[in-house]
Amino acid sequence: MWGPGRKMAFGTAPGPRSKVWYTLADGSLSEVFFPFLDHVALHELRFFVSAGGAPPVDDSADGQHAVSWLSPGVPAFRVETTHHEYRLTKEFFSDPEENALLLAATFTPELPDLRLYLQASAHWQPGTDGNFGSVIDTHPPALLLQQQDIWICIVGPFSRATVGYFRSSDIHIDLSDADGQLTHLYDRAGPGNVAVGGEIGVRAGSFQLAIGFAHSRADAEEVARAALQKGAGTVRQTFERAWRAQPEIPQALGKVSGDEGNLARASFALLHCLEDKSHAGAFIAAPAAPWGETIHDGNHVYHLVWPRDLCRIATALLDAGDSDAALRAFRHLQSQQRPDGGWYQNWFLDGTPHWQSTELDQVALPILLAWRLGVAGCLDHDPYPTMVRPAAQFIIRDGPSTQLDRWEDAGGLSPSTLATCIAALVVASEFANDAGEHVAASHLRSVADYWNDRVESWCSMPSGQYVRLASDPDRRPAEGAIAPEFLELVRYGLRRPKDDRVLRSLQGVDTSLKVSLPAGPSWRRYVGDQYGEQEDGAPWDGRGRGRAWPVLTGERARHFFSMGLPAAELVRTLEGFAGQGLALPEQLWDGPDLPGQRLQFGKPNGSACPLGWAHAEYLELLVTIALAGFPDIVTPARRRYTEGPALEPAYVWSHKHQITRIAAGRRLRVQLPRPASVHYTFDGWQSHIELDASDTTLGVWIADVPCNRLAAGAEFSWTAHYMTGWEGRNFSLTVE
Repeated sequence: MWGPGRKMAFGTAPGPRSKVWYTLADGSLSEVFFPFLDHVALHELRFFVSAGGAPPVDDSADGQHAVSWLSPGVPAFRVETTHHEYRLTKEFFSDPEENALLLAATFTPELPDLRLYLQASAHWQPGTDGNFGSVIDTHPPALLLQQQDIWICIVGPFSRATVGYFRSSDIHIDLSDADGQLTHLYDRAGPGNVAVGGEIGVRAGSFQLAIGFAHSRADAEEVARAALQKGAGTVRQTFERAWRAQPEIPQALGKVSGDEGNLARASFALLHCLEDKSHAGAFIAAPAAPWGETIHDGNHVYHLVWPRDLCRIATALLDAGDSDAALRAFRHLQSQQRPDGGWYQNWFLDGTPHWQSTELDQVALPILLAWRLGVAGCLDHDPYPTMVRPAAQFIIRDGPSTQLDRWEDAGGLSPSTLATCIAALVVASEFANDAGEHVAASHLRSVADYWNDRVESWCSMPSGQYVRLASDPDRRPAEGAIAPEFLELVRYGLRRPKDDRVLRSLQGVDTSLKVSLPAGPSWRRYVGDQYGEQEDGAPWDGRGRGRAWPVLTGERARHFFSMGLPAAELVRTLEGFAGQGLALPEQLWDGPDLPGQRLQFGKPNGSACPLGWAHAEYLELLVTIALAGFPDIVTPARRRYTEGPALEPAYVWSHKHQITRIAAGRRLRVQLPRPASVHYTFDGWQSHIELDASDTTLGVWIADVPCNRLAAGAEFSWTAHYMTGWEGRNFSLTVE
């Protein structure tokens, strides 16, 4: 079982001692992670209000909730719930010194016979037999849950306690079946989907609860009772002091924000909360499973590490002043690099891969992070030989087509992926030059030059409109899905912000994908996107319609600013998207209000919230405005492609990129995976010339075929001879 993907808040104590992370959803405690950020221990904890003669009120589902941070930049939260029968205020924070979570609440009933009840359940791990629950016979009683080797103990002012099976014999079912009365008390249940519950002995007024997490029953109870004995006031003060001792955002970011820096401070804290405390530098994408209420397979979860999201988070933290966190993220990436130089699509905190496809941008982004750390003077070692070089080798072997683009549901020739890879190859060539590997540097630049030269031919239609993906490197696409992917070309300095093709493409994006929301504009990912709720509000189930992404608002705001236009309005738009809980979602609902589905126009839909990538993009936008600069621009790439004379690079053929056409006046560079000689002919093999392929020192060998003097319409062929024999076929190209 999973909780809603749409969280209201997310927090943890700083430092390594407390390994508890908590989320709030629908006014209640949702998933709690322990002892790692990829392990859900508690599924939920919610309250019910009941009196004899009527069904219970589900505080989470039936109340109106307002969430706020207890203090700016400190991820402890207050939820004020109102209902015509009662008011319930709850404050949530954890103990920085223990694996304990505290809840301080005030219950104000409107009728004297109303009673308050609590119900909690552990997360049911997919593939297991479930959990166990029991009541500890103390005064007052305590609640106990066991999930494999994890024990959870809840202590507080319970007058009665029970345990049952979720939605079968739990306290909510008992109250519903008995017209608001608690009639059945059980001591233990399991294995299965178990829920514990109890009646709060405080009829009205304030009370406190503590939840302890441990690897034994005795330790869980001891941790919970120790935290409750300290008291919520003391623990909250300790929690706030611990966060106040952490790095703070530069004052300049608050000055360019539209909310006096509230979302900036929250974003900075939230990104830190996404780091696991036992695996340094492992920042997860989000503490949620999108549409978790209905997607229970454990496959579509976001509490994993994605290289893309990790690099975005690390870069934002670096630019916001925390270079140590960025360096930890970089070291984690280094530890997870495969022997072939690439990275898996995502992985659990211990490095076990989850999805195992290849996204070339996720191989390129770590190179760019290394560059950014180097420019900032933060590197404490040379990453070129052990990380940058192998990653660049992977890119030139596997590119330019990617198995999956940044949206992870299709692959091909992507302007977004190409931009990232071109920038990374230029950066890698700079590293190689510094290392004295000038031959390698030259070939890396040659590949980057070729890909950069061909972006428009590969990824834009005759009208000049960029498409999301193309598939044929020999022909310009006649059609394709419209998407704003091409803005990554501007982000890294490969194209000018006011490039005619960029501006023309933006017009198409705005016509097809722009959505006007109450807080301001946002954009959908691409035409035909199916990752979002269905039109009637039903949760995504592999089908649906993609909704508006705040990340794309952030990217567009940066482009606005790069053209000299004011971006303050879009800054305020992002702050509006975050709402009271200061949590930016993956997607926003952009259809009409559907109260029955809890979907409100312009508010988070059922996807993951908060999303680290979105908060990182917001911080990067503030940094861009505050510095009046563009930290992601790769200066040597900008000089090479937008400030210098136009290049006419050789086309680069490889076994992963078997082109059959070449522009007149260009040479062909044949890239081979091992030593060989290249035999080519311009007259149909009546004669031929043999070239020995030269070693680039990058694990590939190259030979340049001088076809640049052939007339348009001419054809030529070549083949290769290796130490083990001939290639086994001829390759032919037509000059256009």
